[in-house]
Amino acid sequence: MRRIITTAFLLLLIGTLSVQAQKNDQQERRKEIKERFEKRGGQQGQMRRGQQPMLAKLDLNEDQKEQIKGIMLEGKQESLPLENQLREKRARLRTLSSGDTYDVSALNKVADEMGDLQVSIQKIHIAKKGEIRALLNDEQKIKFDTMPERTQKMKRQALVRKRR
Repeated sequence: MRRIITTAFLLLLIGTLSVQAQKNDQQERRKEIKERFEKRGGQQGQMRRGQQPMLAKLDLNEDQKEQIKGIMLEGKQESLPLENQLREKRARLRTLSSGDTYDVSALNKVADEMGDLQVSIQKIHIAKKGEIRALLNDEQKIKFDTMPERTQKMKRQALVRKRR
């Protein structure tokens, strides 16, 4: 009887220790993730995506910042539904191309619709870029006009990495 109680106690102790060790591992992982997040700038780091870091280099005054923020928000509101439709078309294209039957005419129709959506999105971006550009002084326009070259380069590099 004593042996059974001792064995049960040891098993219980081992179980408790392993659970405690797992909790410590999870806490360490959370701490590492939090440190990485803070190292990247925390919430500010998340705001640096998209156009924000580029616009920061333009030395904008507060009025320009507010107006540009509004223009960008308006542009995103216009383009977001189109971007969602484009994602749906991409999924539809994958579905059609991976089924038992390979319907070229249906694939071509979806590809044409995707092209139309991409053109519409690009037109929105061009219009909003023009609105933003109209708010800038000559020095800011020069900086602004050279920025897309870098973003296009970054997008191409991202596509190359994605294809690997």
